[in-house]
Amino acid sequence: MCHCMQKDKFKKFLRQLKDMGFDAIPRVEKSPRESRPPAPINSPQEFASKGKLLEELREKYASCRNCPLSASRTKIVFGEGNPSARLMFIGEGPGFDEDHTGRPFVGRAGQLLTKILVKGMKLKRSDVYITNIVKCHPMKDPTNPEKRGNDRPPNFFEVSKCIPILYEQIKIIRPEVICALGGPAAKILLATEAGISSLRGKVFERKIIPSEPDFIVKIVPTFHPAYLLRNPPAKVPAWKDYQEIMKILGLKRSD
Repeated sequence: MCHCMQKDKFKKFLRQLKDMGFDAIPRVEKSPRESRPPAPINSPQEFASKGKLLEELREKYASCRNCPLSASRTKIVFGEGNPSARLMFIGEGPGFDEDHTGRPFVGRAGQLLTKILVKGMKLKRSDVYITNIVKCHPMKDPTNPEKRGNDRPPNFFEVSKCIPILYEQIKIIRPEVICALGGPAAKILLATEAGISSLRGKVFERKIIPSEPDFIVKIVPTFHPAYLLRNPPAKVPAWKDYQEIMKILGLKRSD
């Protein structure tokens, strides 16, 4: 390859990083390039069956009143995506935009996540499954659901009431990898008090479904997209986490 072609390829890589919102080149070791589909090849019957089970679960909790979050929510944010996804993203809880649309990760942070998926990982939102630990918006001031910047992490009681729904979602989808978005989600999924800065950069294997001790899933913690918006330099180590997920799933690297 001539020098000019290498230079053009490098410029293209820089543009890809910029499109994804990254400001520098992540330094990572290269891994073998192999192509695998973003989801297992299920029969149409199995795919439809999982979709039906998720929809039944959604309907079951559509009017949930198990915790105080239900009193101030606008809409339940159940989750969306591929019922047979190999990769599942789990955040801590819905925010303002999610509460008003009923869809996970659609605000500014969600737009960044989508950009990383599409531009970086070469996936569509419909290839993965996206949800949260709790399905209703945890608010600092529950009397004012129309206020932006009213978010807070869910508390222990709220999590304890809502996490059985998440376990059921995981049980149906059976992902190979769960990406824990942010400290609260990572702490809950890994049952640890460690901070996200010490957890990210590692891959954990956990028996995550209480009723199925033999089901083991890989958990990759990373910074929440909202944190990346506030702290742009953190996008570089976060991209390493996403590349690790791609390596685990055997997806083609985008560099």
